[in-house]
Amino acid sequence: MLLRSIRVDKNKISYLRWLLESHDGMATPTTREGTEDIIDLLVAPDFEEDVDDLLRALHREIWLEMVDPPESPPLGG
Repeated sequence: MLLRSIRVDKNKISYLRWLLESHDGMATPTTREGTEDIIDLLVAPDFEEDVDDLLRALHREIWLEMVDPPESPPLGG
């Protein structure tokens, strides 16, 4: 699994989750422990380009920024 980490307006997290869940199997979003606005995305390798394209398109719609990944992967990965 690959990891992408983004910061988004906390009011848009539900929308982001819905969007990712509508693309079944593409990525698993988790809110980073100790934060309320950073989402770590576990990305299936086959969907790396698709997730990056989706994030670029989403950036035109809502505010988001790429952030450094956590020191230890989410979900015990």
